[in-house]
Amino acid sequence: MRLSDRVTAMRQTRKLGPELLKAFHQKNFATPVIGVTGGKGGVGKTTVAVNVAYALKEMGFKVALVDGDVDNPNAAIIMGMGYADPADVHMTVPEIDAAKCDSCGNCIKACRHNALFLPPGKTPMLIGDCNGCEACLLVCHPNAIKRGKRLLGRTYKTLSDNLSLYTGELMPGQEESTAVVRALKKRAFDEAAQFDLVVVDTSPGVHCNVISALQGAVLVVAVTEPTPLGAHDLELILQLLDLFQFDNRIVLNRADLAGGKAEIEAIARSHNTLIWREIRTDEALLQSYVEAVPIIRSDPAADSAMAFVGLAYELARYHDERDSCPQR
Repeated sequence: MRLSDRVTAMRQTRKLGPELLKAFHQKNFATPVIGVTGGKGGVGKTTVAVNVAYALKEMGFKVALVDGDVDNPNAAIIMGMGYADPADVHMTVPEIDAAKCDSCGNCIKACRHNALFLPPGKTPMLIGDCNGCEACLLVCHPNAIKRGKRLLGRTYKTLSDNLSLYTGELMPGQEESTAVVRALKKRAFDEAAQFDLVVVDTSPGVHCNVISALQGAVLVVAVTEPTPLGAHDLELILQLLDLFQFDNRIVLNRADLAGGKAEIEAIARSHNTLIWREIRTDEALLQSYVEAVPIIRSDPAADSAMAFVGLAYELARYHDERDSCPQR
């Protein structure tokens, strides 16, 4: 089956209802949220998010940058900023009172993650990765289970002039990173009204964390590279964006790599989207990685810096056009 036929079939068979889509995109503030994502890791999406956010700040916008890759947060490193103002993120875990428990086993049956175990003649014990759903509390008739808590991670807020960096960090050994992403988004969104734009950098892939990080975005920038893996994962992320009906654009990073640009262009056409900017790797950009300074600041005259500035102007124009049009 041709790529275009696969995409058409996907769009016909995978559709979300209007009520679900309305609830997914709803938010209680007017500040535009711009998502930056990419199906493949290592394509430079965080570099794009950081430099675009910095360029918007230099243009006079008050910007919030949210690093939603809580498993591997690195926006602060690229920007040469530390972590500040920590806030713990906890998850509910069951604590069982042996004096009240009658060993009925209802909590064992209710646990979809098989995190509880009932030894013969004893009370249930937590042995697996609880996801905090609290189903065990609902079915415990003797009320032998109470809400305990476990530290999952932390969120941070670091200030630099008109740019505020929100960072989430999952604790080592923990797996429920989606809860940290949600806590991070809530912290940033609770303060969103004080900003002109919110830029959210997601983790790579097409999983729950990416969907959670993108929730509320009015536009999503999909970052890719002209390689076979880049093309393959761009197709996956655009399918996800189509499914949730995100307005989207493509940024082609490392555009000077030979061989794969035509396939990226074909995928863009099949999804009726645009390649907004092409960014070529230059020596100045590589040096900015080493120095942990955004290229916009370290060498604003570099070709790569100018490409990021151009992308920031596109986002600013998108912002202005939305402000001048009736909201959907």
